[in-house]
Amino acid sequence: MQDKDRYNLIKAIILISIATGIVGISLGSVAASFNLPIWIPLLLSVTVLAGAAEFTFIGMVATGTNPIFAALTGILINMRHFPFGLSVATFIETNAYRFIACHIMNDESVMFGLSQQSPQFKKWAYWMCGLGISVLWPIGVLIGYLLSKTIPDIYVFGIDAAFPAILFALILPLLRNKTTRNRVFIGTTLSLASIPLLPTGLPVLVSMLGLLLGSKSK
Repeated sequence: MQDKDRYNLIKAIILISIATGIVGISLGSVAASFNLPIWIPLLLSVTVLAGAAEFTFIGMVATGTNPIFAALTGILINMRHFPFGLSVATFIETNAYRFIACHIMNDESVMFGLSQQSPQFKKWAYWMCGLGISVLWPIGVLIGYLLSKTIPDIYVFGIDAAFPAILFALILPLLRNKTTRNRVFIGTTLSLASIPLLPTGLPVLVSMLGLLLGSKSK
C-alpha cells in the first residue's frame, strides 16, 4: 500500500468513527428522552457495541417490554455477526486477542478489513476501525445523554444515510466475483421482500439466506 493510499484509509476510518460517535449521541439522547438511568445506555455502548441492537433494546425496555425478551431480540438482530466472524477469521488473531477482535467486530470494521488487498492491511484496517468505534461510540452516547435537552434530532443531518453509502462503497470491489454478486442479489431481494412481514431489524437477517442459496461460480 502506498503512502497516499494509507493516508486516505486512515482518514476514512477516522471519519467513519466520528460519524459513529455522532450516531451514539442520538442513542444517548433517545435513552434520556425515555428517562432511563444513564448507566443503561453507557453500559450497553461499552459491552454490546452494536448500534441496532442497542436502539432496539432501549426502545423495547422504555415501552415496558421485559428486559430479557428485549435482550434476546437484540441478539437475534445481531445474528449477522455470525457470517461476519466467518469472513474475518482468516486475518484476525488466533491467540487471546481474538476475544477483543470479536468484541470490536461491527459492520464498519469488517468492511474496512475485507476491502484491503493484503492480509496485513486487512488486519490493520479491521483493528483500527474497530478500536476507533469502540472508543467514540460510548463517548457519543454519554454526550448525547448529557446534552439531550439541547441537541436536535441527529437524523435531520442525514447522518443515517452516510453509513449505507460508505459500506456500499467499501464492498464494491468484492462484487467483481460472480459468486459474491449472486449471493448479494439473492440476499438483498429476500431481505427487501421480507420488510412488510417482519419487525424492524430482522429483514437483514433474511439476507443471510443468500449465502446458502447463491450458487458458486468458477
